[in-house]
Amino acid sequence: MFARLLVGLDGSPGADTALDVAISLGHRFQTTILLAAVTDIRLLEAPLLESTGSLWADGVPAAPVAVELRQAMDERAARILDAASAKVAEAGLASEPVRATGIVVDELLRLADVADALVLGRRGELHAAPGTLGAVTTRLIKRATKPVLVAGERPSACERPVVAYDGGETSTHALELAARYAEALKRPLAVVHVADAAAGDALLAKAAAFLSGLNVTFQTHRLSGDVAPAVAAFVAAYGADLLVAGAHGGRHSWTLGSHAERLLKVTAIPVIIHR
Repeated sequence: MFARLLVGLDGSPGADTALDVAISLGHRFQTTILLAAVTDIRLLEAPLLESTGSLWADGVPAAPVAVELRQAMDERAARILDAASAKVAEAGLASEPVRATGIVVDELLRLADVADALVLGRRGELHAAPGTLGAVTTRLIKRATKPVLVAGERPSACERPVVAYDGGETSTHALELAARYAEALKRPLAVVHVADAAAGDALLAKAAAFLSGLNVTFQTHRLSGDVAPAVAAFVAAYGADLLVAGAHGGRHSWTLGSHAERLLKVTAIPVIIHR
């Protein structure tokens, strides 16, 4: 189901963990891993703009500092891609290194057109504190049309999946993806919904009806309380190592557009956000 995974690389520990997750999935699905190192054009233009104008303007000679910066960043990106390619090859998988320059989020979205999902670290090299999300990751989970797998704080086998379901459109897509994943790996799937009383039971019955038609073992769980803490507590108690959730909430009790980021901040396992 994941024939091609795009991994965003920037040399950070979070990106290294994202690559580990992609390799782990790659072993299960014989995945080709696209390795993307994107240089932010704004970092290149800033020194030159102070004196001459845009780095890309026709006929404008590049200032020495801009040329040296470009060379240094190109060399760094090449080292990152070489190391990642070697790691994927050592794991026995195919890779395709991709070098790009532009607005990082826009470039990753463009490259994701030929992938089944994006795989990212929680934080890039500019953020180090646990429980925080990098700007690129935050923007991508809001804009990407493909599933975005945000790696956990440490490597994960991704063999005990949980899906957070609220009945909305993107949540239904998340349920479908989680079901295909569990079915492919022959692993049980836990479905959770945070609500009180009958409305929650009715939604879980709807999820159960869908899953009953598939070759997947599942259990449903109705939780109470605030969405993100309730899901995080279940994940910890269940021993889950993969969480799947929709990018936006449905009309019932969730507004997962805000909860998606909260779930990432209160859990340490990989999370797939699906639109």
